[in-house]
Amino acid sequence: MSFRDEVKHSMLGSEAEVRTEFMKRCLILASHGKKGHLRQALAVARRLPFTIDVMEVGPQSTVPAIDEDIALVIGAGRQSIAPARTIARGRKPRPFVALLQPVAWRASCFDLVWAPAHDRYAAPFARRGRLETATAPSAVTAEERAAGLAEINRRLPGLAKPVVGVLIGGANQAHRFGPTEAVELAARLAGFAKAHDASLLITTSRRTGADLTALLAARLGDAADLFVDGATPDADASTLYAGILARSDAIVATADSVAMMSDVAAAGVPLYGWRLPGGKAKFERFYGSLLAHGTMRWFDGGLSHWTYPPLDAAQVIAEALQKRMGLVR
Repeated sequence: MSFRDEVKHSMLGSEAEVRTEFMKRCLILASHGKKGHLRQALAVARRLPFTIDVMEVGPQSTVPAIDEDIALVIGAGRQSIAPARTIARGRKPRPFVALLQPVAWRASCFDLVWAPAHDRYAAPFARRGRLETATAPSAVTAEERAAGLAEINRRLPGLAKPVVGVLIGGANQAHRFGPTEAVELAARLAGFAKAHDASLLITTSRRTGADLTALLAARLGDAADLFVDGATPDADASTLYAGILARSDAIVATADSVAMMSDVAAAGVPLYGWRLPGGKAKFERFYGSLLAHGTMRWFDGGLSHWTYPPLDAAQVIAEALQKRMGLVR
């Protein structure tokens, strides 16, 4: 039985189990220099019964040769659209082609297009047949959160409750984050920790930058039980980031980063959003969906506990791929 016949056969009957007897390969076309897009694609691909290959593509990249054992091609980011489209429009039989990127031109040639619901083109045809989720795929797995939790517990065995994580991003095309904003954030966090007798686990990010990271560390001082320099991360930074997601009773995240807020939503931890100056309509749509789901409240200095169903976009996308590819029965 050929792979195509196996796929068709596997679409019959119950959808409760994954067929793994035909292990194949998944090829990720990753946009050059876009680590966030690659991490999202990996988050999805790791939930599928395939071995994974990654190829970085740029504006001048040629279309890669597609081996017979490649069952799935995932395009990640804008620069992957052209080569992924060429594969999708190629001679059959061809792999299933999915795109993790909004696309407004000839979207119908792809087998699946995912985009976050807030990142919409105005034209209705650009949304037709598109899979949308409220959040982005979290690149932090449950296994990574567990490993991070163990590391934080090893380093900080006596943390006082409540434990509050803080994820700090930085300026982007829509938001401002400079010294003034950093000083205000540090002051509010220090006061918050004192008011609630809370332990703070803080990480910055590459977008925060070295200068603002140093400023935040100096201003927070002993108020931070853990301060991770994410601007110039060492080998432990990603483990500690995952551990913050797992160890925290609540998390404060600057509202510039859809990725960080999506990581919190996937972990199911109460999220307090910290507004930064600026913004765009698409960010407001994103915040609105988190508020409506019960994931997020805006930071006002208070501290409460609540629960909500985690928003695991990577799992939603992986399940959609399995169904459309006929990998479940």
